[in-house]
Amino acid sequence: MKHLVTFAFILLISVATSAQEKLITKTGKVTFLSKTPIEDIEAKNSQTASIFLVDKKTIAFNVLLRSFRFEKALMEEHFNEKYVHSDKYPAAKFKGVIQDDIDLKKPNTYNDVTIDGEMEFHGVAKQIKVNASIIVNGDGSIEFASMFSLNLEEYEIEVPSLVKDKISPDIQVSVAAKYASNK
Repeated sequence: MKHLVTFAFILLISVATSAQEKLITKTGKVTFLSKTPIEDIEAKNSQTASIFLVDKKTIAFNVLLRSFRFEKALMEEHFNEKYVHSDKYPAAKFKGVIQDDIDLKKPNTYNDVTIDGEMEFHGVAKQIKVNASIIVNGDGSIEFASMFSLNLEEYEIEVPSLVKDKISPDIQVSVAAKYASNK
């Protein structure tokens, strides 16, 4: 099922953008961290699909929630069943446009690049702005990294009062992807 969702996501964007340069990866990495004085909870996902439309300076991510791995199996189960309801909302999605005047076809390092986009998570779509670092390599590949915060309440994720002290209301999200050149 997860491969079907990923394939459909990439196919949909590919059909809509066939005339422009697009870079694709299926091995993007997303990590989230809930940090509290009582407990730190970290999960990692290394099966994130992403497409980078170079000419339009547009980037999109599709993150299958069941692909997050936790230190403890019980945390993974609670994450999927009690918090993000991954059977009902299987993926988090982001699509955004780079706002800065940068040349994605010329080797360079760009820090603090602003991306305006829409995050869809837990059935809620919100406009967000994130900052990223982008490295355009000499071989045409592009490396992308971003770190931002998501507020659980804004995405209608309820944390029971019994564990409120163990789960931060603001989750730190780190995203990294490397896109090979399609030349």
